[in-house]
Amino acid sequence: MSDSGRSSRGSSKKSTGAGSRRAAGVRRAADAKPAGKSAKASGAKGTSRTARSTAGAKSTASKVPSSRTSVTARHAGVAASAAGRGGATKKVAATNFLNYPRAGAKNPWRWIPSLRLVVGAMALMVLAGLGFAVWLYNDTEVPEPSDFALAQTSRVYYSDGETEMGQFSEINRTELPADEIPDTIKQAVVASEDNTFYENRGVSPRGIIRALVNNLQGGARQGGSTITMQYVERYYTGTETSYVGKAKEAVMALKIDQELSKDEILSRYLNTIYFGRGAYGVQEASQAYFGKDAAELDEAEAALLVAVIPGPSTYDPANSPEQSVQLWDRVITRQVNEGQLTPAEGDDLTFPETIEPRSENSLGGTKGYLLAQVRGELIEEGFTEEEINTGGYTIVSTISPSIQENTVQAVENLPEDRPENNRVGTVTIDPETGAIRGMYGGPDYVAQAQNDASQSRMQAGSIFKTFTLIAALEDGFPLDSRWDGNSPKSFPGWEVNNFNNVDYGRVTLEKATANSINTAYAEANIEIGPQRTMDTAVSLGLPEETPGLSADASNVLGSASPTVEEMAEVYATIAAGGVHRDAFIVESVTRPDGSSRYEHEVEDTRAMDEEVAINATVALQGPPQVGSARSLNTVMGGRPVAGKTGTSESFRSAWFVGFTPQLVTAVGMFQPGEDGSEESLTSFGGVSNMTGGTHPTDIWGDIMASSLEGEEVLYFPERVRLDNENRERSYVPPPPPPPTTEAPE
Repeated sequence: MSDSGRSSRGSSKKSTGAGSRRAAGVRRAADAKPAGKSAKASGAKGTSRTARSTAGAKSTASKVPSSRTSVTARHAGVAASAAGRGGATKKVAATNFLNYPRAGAKNPWRWIPSLRLVVGAMALMVLAGLGFAVWLYNDTEVPEPSDFALAQTSRVYYSDGETEMGQFSEINRTELPADEIPDTIKQAVVASEDNTFYENRGVSPRGIIRALVNNLQGGARQGGSTITMQYVERYYTGTETSYVGKAKEAVMALKIDQELSKDEILSRYLNTIYFGRGAYGVQEASQAYFGKDAAELDEAEAALLVAVIPGPSTYDPANSPEQSVQLWDRVITRQVNEGQLTPAEGDDLTFPETIEPRSENSLGGTKGYLLAQVRGELIEEGFTEEEINTGGYTIVSTISPSIQENTVQAVENLPEDRPENNRVGTVTIDPETGAIRGMYGGPDYVAQAQNDASQSRMQAGSIFKTFTLIAALEDGFPLDSRWDGNSPKSFPGWEVNNFNNVDYGRVTLEKATANSINTAYAEANIEIGPQRTMDTAVSLGLPEETPGLSADASNVLGSASPTVEEMAEVYATIAAGGVHRDAFIVESVTRPDGSSRYEHEVEDTRAMDEEVAINATVALQGPPQVGSARSLNTVMGGRPVAGKTGTSESFRSAWFVGFTPQLVTAVGMFQPGEDGSEESLTSFGGVSNMTGGTHPTDIWGDIMASSLEGEEVLYFPERVRLDNENRERSYVPPPPPPPTTEAPE
């Protein structure tokens, strides 16, 4: 090998060795390894060309930083370089926007958030909160008011439209227009509940923060609600205690504050808030606590109503007198602080007296039957129970307050020894319209819900003879047509006798009516056909499904069992000259805004010729004049009366149904046994035979005499000759059978 070649290899070897040291020096600086050990290892590796060439290449490469060098290596190299230059420092640049982990910091400090990270996180939270607030505001809709918030008490009035009969309600509330709520209570509630009401925008940030701090500190849970928020809670959302619910409530309050005036918000709030004693809204609260309308409240009374709002039952003066006084005084003090009252005016106020809480049942007593009748008729006209209970309607009934009072008094006038299970039902109707002017269904609806005027049924007895009378007149038999009134009398498959088994001989149809002669009417019924009697009853208004109503010959003696109301309606058809009008008890229904919801329309149906009705009335004047109801001559002071008594078999029921040109009244009396079966009427008041001419006629006279007092005395038309009075009697009675038991009149 030549010297030049060795020189070349030697030069190469030296170069390689220097490169290795430089590379090693960098590694020592980086790896902190001993220098001697690195040099020795480097010399051993340079024994071959290939090895030396490779080592040289590696050495060269180690001097030139690679573009793929890791961030950690670069940081380490910079640190080593700085240390090699005598400890000079230089700020390390952040490697990301948030500088996390922190550049140039050692553990554990590099993991502590930088100021940039903290500020960025807070900014992000604020932006997110603003975005959520914008979304919540746009997404939250103000819903329709809740049914609870709109529910109002429906009130039933007598026919005068002023005297209240009773109420229908699920929520005892009457809504007042904003201009009818007095300023006294508006000012008091603002001073006590939300003194920034007229300045805030529906929410109070200060109040919310105060409530939040209190809740976080473990105090009694507060809501921080403004009056507007409380209004939203009661009118739309219901009670909310969660923070999310309160947030939605606040958004709604903001929107409501933009849509409604402050006075309207305050008025709606006062119309929906609960004041205790079952009263919702300031009008019902005023009635419940002071027995007066809200418009009549003074400052002291208004302050007391506001004082009970936080805890109506707890702070009611009837329950907690001392607490109610303290809260009342606090409201007055706040009003003085707000300048609503001067200190002198506040000092002059005295704690107001309240009435006792009402505890009676609204359906108790005799009025309960009237209210139930009103409700039932409304449902028949298409009203729903919910609508009746929450609609806030003004319902005017047909019941006359004076006639109703007379009706109740007439029943109470019965002798004191009247049996406990003796039952009476009465109905008084205006025949010109069908309007029910008075009704007695029982002594107490709560104790006995069965209405003895419109629901209880009893055998009609002789009041059914009227239908045979009318059918005979329509078929051409005049009032002076004659019939066999002897007793007893036998018909095919049927035996009839008169009351006390009296023989009357051949009598006219008119006399047979006046004396309620059973045998004569039985003969007439067979002559015209029992089907005619039944059809006449139905045409005059008796329901076809009436229990016991049939085409049997005995139907003339009243085997059917109608209600008192049904018989009053039927006889009203006669009193109206043959025109039938349905009986009704609801005159009109008005919505809270004054618009009409319902008004009864009278429908006339011609049930029989007017001339027939006139002659039937002539015949029916007999019983009150000379027959079993003749006691009415004195009671009615000579006023014309037409009607018919009725007594069923074995004295199980007793009736009198009669009329004047102005009014029709039906009275029925019966006596149920413990199992509900009909018993014979027990005698009382010195009466031995309980017939329709006794106590029922007395009741009728008491009702009608007092109800018509001061009214003009009107007379019935005179008898007329009917065009069809040409019928000849075709029935020849058989020989009389042996005597049988008596039948009542």
